[in-house]
Amino acid sequence: MASKILAVDDDPHVAKFTVLLLEGLGYDALGLSDPRQVMDAVRSFQPEVCIVDLNMPHVSGSELLDQVKAESPHVEVILLTGQDDTLLAVDFMKRGAADFLLKPIVAEQLDVAIVRALEHRRLLLENTAYGQRLEALAEERSRALEEALSNLGALHEATIETLAQALDMRDKGSGGHSRRVADMTVGIARKLGIRDGQLVQIEHGALLHDIGKLRIPDSILWKPSALTPGEWATMRRHPEYGFEFVSRIGFLRGAADIVLSHHERYDGLGYPRGLKGEEISLGARIFSMVDTVDAILYDRPYHRASAFPVAREEILRKSGTHFDPALVPPTLEHLESYLKR
Repeated sequence: MASKILAVDDDPHVAKFTVLLLEGLGYDALGLSDPRQVMDAVRSFQPEVCIVDLNMPHVSGSELLDQVKAESPHVEVILLTGQDDTLLAVDFMKRGAADFLLKPIVAEQLDVAIVRALEHRRLLLENTAYGQRLEALAEERSRALEEALSNLGALHEATIETLAQALDMRDKGSGGHSRRVADMTVGIARKLGIRDGQLVQIEHGALLHDIGKLRIPDSILWKPSALTPGEWATMRRHPEYGFEFVSRIGFLRGAADIVLSHHERYDGLGYPRGLKGEEISLGARIFSMVDTVDAILYDRPYHRASAFPVAREEILRKSGTHFDPALVPPTLEHLESYLKR
């Protein structure tokens, strides 16, 4: 199919002569002598190349260059100039013109300029199409990655929830203990301004806080009477066992600190490391209070459930020893509101 060429010259004879030359060279040509009609012709005729006289009334070749490029960036524009306008034409080429030809037009030079312009246009279109394919491929891979990460995240969450439920059943604690303490801990952390990834890690740590008890023998874990010193020493190892397990799993490493530190005390008399004050992570300081409250509010093998006022008094009594006194008021405020739901 012949390439479409639009020829524009305010002299009708030059415009007609240019069309005859173009048709003789095998192109599908349209000639215009009124530059005001050019943009309509660009939209309807859809030329691949426009040959435009530089000096015309009403609309100059310079203006047409800008208008055509704004309307159809891949339409190539060749300017026709007189001898005195060559420097100006070079400047227009910097603005997007494909070439310039001196008047009067010579058929061979015209053909060379058009072939060069068409080749330039072809390369631009190919580059544009290639860029669009790359962009589409990148978007497709991005969507696939997002879907994979979403699926992986859902799998992670399901795995953690299942582990937490298994821990609750093995520990013979109150049903849903791990999820309850995780929800309460997250609520308090959010109230204190913690967001995004850090909040997720706190939730995971709270859910899996007692995972180290999987290594504690049933004879100790379920013993109805007081533990011996040796049994108690074994039981106190469960934060370290849990830390060893969780820290080996990449997406849970941020949660490992709560698992290790949930039995530390604000006064430094906790275990396993004897951390004191703000040496204990914020998540672990919050969780220790939540875990204590939950243990009081729900039946356990070693005691019957009590009401929230009893738990509140216990937290206040141990403020400054077991618990961070700065965190006690917002924790109690949130828990009281949470437990009324």
